Amino acid sequence: MRRALCLLLALLAVALCGCREESLMPTAQRGVLDLSGWDLERDGPVRLDGEWEVHWNRLLDPAGFSAISSPVPEHLTVPGSWSQAKPSSGLMPFTGQATLRLVVRLGTAPRLTALRLANINSAYIVWVNGRLVAQSGSPGVDAASEAPRPSALVVPLHQGNLTQNRAETLELVLQISNHNYRDGGVLTSLLYGQEDTLLAREQVNAGISMFLAGALLCLGVYHLGLYFFRRSDNSPMLFGVYCLLSFCFYVCTISSDWAVRILLKDSSATGLERFGLACFFLSVPVGFTFFRSLYPREFSRSVQIYALLAGATFTLVAAFASPLALDMALPLYYLSSIAMILYASVQLLRAWLIGRTGAPFIFAGFLVLGLTGINDMLLDLRLIRSTPLLAPGLLVFILSQSFALSQRLSRAFTAVEHLSAQLEHKNLSLEAEMIERNRLEREVISISEGERRRMSQDLHDGLCQLLTAARLRCAAIAHIRKGKAGAMELEPLSNILDELVDQAYDLSHGLWPLEHASAFAGPSLHNMIRRFSRSSGVPIEFRQEIACETCLNADVTQLYRIAQEALANAVKHAKPTRIFVTLLCRADATVLLEVRDNGIGRAKAAASASGLGTGIMAHRARMIGGELNIADAEGGGTTVACIIPCERHQPAAAARRSQ
Repeated sequence: MRRALCLLLALLAVALCGCREESLMPTAQRGVLDLSGWDLERDGPVRLDGEWEVHWNRLLDPAGFSAISSPVPEHLTVPGSWSQAKPSSGLMPFTGQATLRLVVRLGTAPRLTALRLANINSAYIVWVNGRLVAQSGSPGVDAASEAPRPSALVVPLHQGNLTQNRAETLELVLQISNHNYRDGGVLTSLLYGQEDTLLAREQVNAGISMFLAGALLCLGVYHLGLYFFRRSDNSPMLFGVYCLLSFCFYVCTISSDWAVRILLKDSSATGLERFGLACFFLSVPVGFTFFRSLYPREFSRSVQIYALLAGATFTLVAAFASPLALDMALPLYYLSSIAMILYASVQLLRAWLIGRTGAPFIFAGFLVLGLTGINDMLLDLRLIRSTPLLAPGLLVFILSQSFALSQRLSRAFTAVEHLSAQLEHKNLSLEAEMIERNRLEREVISISEGERRRMSQDLHDGLCQLLTAARLRCAAIAHIRKGKAGAMELEPLSNILDELVDQAYDLSHGLWPLEHASAFAGPSLHNMIRRFSRSSGVPIEFRQEIACETCLNADVTQLYRIAQEALANAVKHAKPTRIFVTLLCRADATVLLEVRDNGIGRAKAAASASGLGTGIMAHRARMIGGELNIADAEGGGTTVACIIPCERHQPAAAARRSQ
């Protein structure tokens, strides 16, 4: 952990302080810059830094310098802000206007040279050797007459033979006014060099700006997409909004050379400034809310509320205050943001130390973002001299958060895979258990049906035969003693024996109503239906269409029991006048059993006390892989239908047709 932190700090120090070494550049002295010893082709572009001649509160063109009455001109260090200058007439205010002049002494100048102008607040005009070469906005003596337009331009200087090989000097006249921003003047170095070199640098800068802007935009949309597909976690949504706000702030500021103007060429500088700063003001509370969504124990809710109130307040300032008032309020928000950065860094470090998921990546990325953000704030306040680094810091932070998100997703996927493997194992175990349970149920049912069959045979061959013999013997004795004493008492006994014989046979057939031919594999529906009709007095019609001459389906016994229960329910509850029973072998290799009555229907039928009949039928149907359906019949009554699979009847029917 310590090694990683030290490496991160070392890389950050290189990023912040690692400017490339260059040859010692000359600087302007008393309004003159001597480049006689500087080779633009060998040494590269030169910064036009140093003391420029300045004329305060005047907007002069090259011809106007001849009318200047002051014999001793004042000088202003470039780059620098007017607020840091000390004119002889007194401290220069934040706003105002001035004209700057610089004489550049050349050696042998290349034929094609150019100037790079950037970050000059807030409107300016440039002349070189008396010829107008560039203009951004319209300088004025007050805010009403000024048209501000900050820009970054590469201006060729070879039009009209401004710099030929025989040229010895360049006279630069820079007319500036600022009535809309906190700092006026030339805030970054002006570059002079070969045109192709400056254009190549500009293309590189534009490419870097587009890359950073595209990365911020793509990652923002990506995280919003993650939230769209998984809305239970709002941290991707918050981070996506933070990325989009950072994108808007970046493309609307000098950090990207106002990259938004590539698409919106005629956009208002003031409008871009307001919109970009509003996005910056909102990004801080959104970022803090994102941290709190990840680590609610480490980040205080009261600090979150403060961040939201500060962001909302300064957003309103950006929307409605004047540009100058907005610019003057920035230091207050910078101070608040620096405090928030320090607080968030400490809390993220705590989250890392106690082992929060993704905290090392997020802390490392935010440390880079925080330091680069502080660098840019201090740079904007003119407290340090540096280069804008916020955009690279944002990219590092976003990539670190992506690593943290990848770690979280990887752990989630690993957990899902582990749980899926466990679930698959459980499903296999449950499936094996269900197969074994079904096998045991079938075995129990088979044993139960075997016991029923044995008891039926015992009743039929034992008790029924003895009762029949007793009934015959009683009839014989009654015939012998006909007309004698006691003959009258034998007749009631004979009737009782007749009834007992009938009940015994009915009980025997109810337990296992087998056909006594060995070809039948199951009980006879026809005999059961005939007994039900006789005992209940309800006419029952039976229709049977089976493919096999003798039903060979081993599950026909369960169909018999379902039909038995359905008939009992119909007779007991439905009060029917007619019942229809159908047994069909269908073309889709299934067998259909249907019991339909014309009774009062399910809604009006009185349910039994136990109510187990329907459940028992459904259980029997599931046990043999069938489907039970109970519905109201057309025209009234109830229909009970059970469909079971059967793989035997189609081959048997095909064989019978081939004969």
